[in-house]
Parts: sequence; structure tokens; C-alpha cells
Amino acid sequence: MIKKLLLLVVLLLGIAMAVPSTRAQIQARAVTPVRDAIGARLVPRRLDAMADQLDARLARADRLPSPDNFSGWLRRDYTGPELDPWDNIWYIQIARRSYTVGSMGPDGQRGTADDITETRDIVVGAR
Repeated sequence: MIKKLLLLVVLLLGIAMAVPSTRAQIQARAVTPVRDAIGARLVPRRLDAMADQLDARLARADRLPSPDNFSGWLRRDYTGPELDPWDNIWYIQIARRSYTVGSMGPDGQRGTADDITETRDIVVGAR
């Protein structure tokens, strides 16, 4: 009895996944929260590694990449992925004595509550 019931559930799920509109609804509900949770756990470590690489650049008395050229630095020099887990480009903000690298988070909009950032002091030539 349980085998038949399990087979029926698998069969119905297979049929539901075959219909494009149903498949999209199932995937959107099931995948997005898991993807967001995984991304939220990965991003702080990636930003920390990115900031470490930028600090090493500063230690060599190199300049930080400008916000306009940050995507170029990501392609050329960053050892991690060029995009965050939500397929958005990372960003950098440079202040007078610090810089911030960040991800726009799941909503893809910069400056909202779900952004994940790492801020470091600018220390040139130290290490």
C-alpha cells in the first residue's frame, strides 16, 4: 500500500513538473528561499576574502579600483566569482578613510535592508 502511494506521489510530481506553468510555480516556491539562505551564508565569507585581496593591494601601495572600474578588477584580479549568489555584480564604495565592498542581496537593489557589506579602513603600505 505504501509503495503504491509513494509511486502515485512520484508520478503526480513528475506530471506536474512536465507542465511548464506548474514547474515554474513549484521551482519558485521551493528553490528561492533555499537559494537566498545559502547565498546569505556564502556572501560574508566572499566579501571578507575580497576585502583581504584589496587590503593586500593597499599593502603594496596600489590604489583601490574605482567604483567605475570595479567590475574590471573583479574579472582580472579577484580570485572568487564575479557575481554574487543572486547573479548581481559586487560593488565598492570608497570613503576618505575606509572602503566598503558589498552585495545587493536577494532583491538586487543597492541600499536596501538585505544588502550584505564588509567595511575596512584604508591603510596604505601596512603589513
